[in-house]
Amino acid sequence: MRLTNETATTAFRVLKMCSAEIEPDGPWRWRCIVENGVRTPIIATLEERFLRLEGSPKAMLEGSRALKAALMGTDTLAGGVKLALDASGSGLQIRTDIVLLDETQLLDRICWALAGFHDSSYQQEFHGSQKDRLVTPATAAATGNLGELLHETSWQCTERDLYEFSVNLDADSAPPARISRNERGLVFSVELCRCYAEADVSWLALAVFLLTACSSLRLVRANTTDVGAQLCFGFQVCLPAAPVAEEINHALAALSVAYRMCAREANALLDEATARCYLSARDLPTNNNHEQHKEN
Repeated sequence: MRLTNETATTAFRVLKMCSAEIEPDGPWRWRCIVENGVRTPIIATLEERFLRLEGSPKAMLEGSRALKAALMGTDTLAGGVKLALDASGSGLQIRTDIVLLDETQLLDRICWALAGFHDSSYQQEFHGSQKDRLVTPATAAATGNLGELLHETSWQCTERDLYEFSVNLDADSAPPARISRNERGLVFSVELCRCYAEADVSWLALAVFLLTACSSLRLVRANTTDVGAQLCFGFQVCLPAAPVAEEINHALAALSVAYRMCAREANALLDEATARCYLSARDLPTNNNHEQHKEN
């Protein structure tokens, strides 16, 4: 237990630096109030050298529109945070997982993540239409050579384009994961499936399934992007611009686990009948008319 206790002591010490208030809430679990313009309550839990931070976003729509908006807006969230749907269906939470390596690294990662928890920042980022821009050569030079950084990891990465690499995940039938930079840092992503935007039932079922999966999957967050007439559904992990090799190893391992656990089920939900059965089992409406009727 000595290592765990030392790790917990480090986590508590760093959380105390970042919090206006902090109190224990169980073994290796703390309730914190962080201040960044507003007071934001966060629960921090230490598990297997990972520190999970979670809170409840306040500025959210309700119902299926919220779930779709959550998935569409993931790419714009700051600090590598993610939105997750509790398996009980009680609502969306905002979360992040940080691998704890040392005190300096943990302090830097918590400060980076807190931008995503800040309510006013969250509203601006989540509801905004601006997407992350690709890095410029000057930005890339300032944050180091991506190829050299990836070479230090245990994964075989292949350069595909300027500032973009691919890597084969540890998951059967998985497409190569993409590694790229944007102005927020490094993004590791893998595609699960695609469907047409007008396939509303499958669209909603995928949003519910993937956001629920995020409540138990470590590091990864679900996202969807427009690809022509289709929507591409997948997972991504976001890290700061200059992570250490161990963080990259964890990111790619997390993508591998997420793909193995979710790819087959996600593709099954492309079938409308299957999607309807899934939503019915989750006690969720399968059309917006029902939702609007409830609101009225």
